[in-house]
Amino acid sequence: MFGINFNRLVAAAAVMAFCCGTSFAAGPKMGLHKVAKISAKKSHMTHSSKKAKIEPIEQNLSEEELFAIALESKNISKDGNTLTDKRDGKTYKVEIKGDKAWMKNNLAFSLSTPKQCLLEDEGNCKKFGRFYSHKEATKACPNGWHLPNDGEWRDYQKDQSKLDWNNLGKGGCKDWDGYCEGDNTGHYWSASKVKKNTARSWEFRSVAHSINRTDESLSKGLYVRCVADLR
Repeated sequence: MFGINFNRLVAAAAVMAFCCGTSFAAGPKMGLHKVAKISAKKSHMTHSSKKAKIEPIEQNLSEEELFAIALESKNISKDGNTLTDKRDGKTYKVEIKGDKAWMKNNLAFSLSTPKQCLLEDEGNCKKFGRFYSHKEATKACPNGWHLPNDGEWRDYQKDQSKLDWNNLGKGGCKDWDGYCEGDNTGHYWSASKVKKNTARSWEFRSVAHSINRTDESLSKGLYVRCVADLR
């Protein structure tokens, strides 16, 4: 896509694996523009007394190469459009907003929890995704992705003219006494707790093109959109 020099990427990955003692996928946790160079003083030091010194160094990689590394580490396709969840093989559309990647579909990873689908219809899970309690939502995203906090949701919805209302504003929610507003609203968890038993949520209305920021009981069933940091 970008005319990337893959030999340079392999070399960068090798440096990251050597110096960090970890896999290539863990690299972005250190930051895309910096990796670590480990050096040890060679003289008058025994094996047990050597102390590693970690120094950040700039890698001679282009923005395109850094972007490609970030996408691969999050299991996103090279064109930046699709995420593959390695746990179950499901794929999700992706959109890039600034230095973050957002799922454009609701998460549908099964936690073997009863009644995760709207109206308990498995077809609705395929159509809308699955409901999660807040506790489940904080653990449900694929490796390298996370449940967005309230601030991330604020940033996401700032330019409302570009929101996919028909996608966001569907599927309703699951309350203690049944299901709510399945046709024209979509309810989403944030990672931000408000009180002991509530957390911030975001409600998108597809017909009115309006958004409500509310607090919901942690036991309520809402949808999940996962987000990944690319820098």
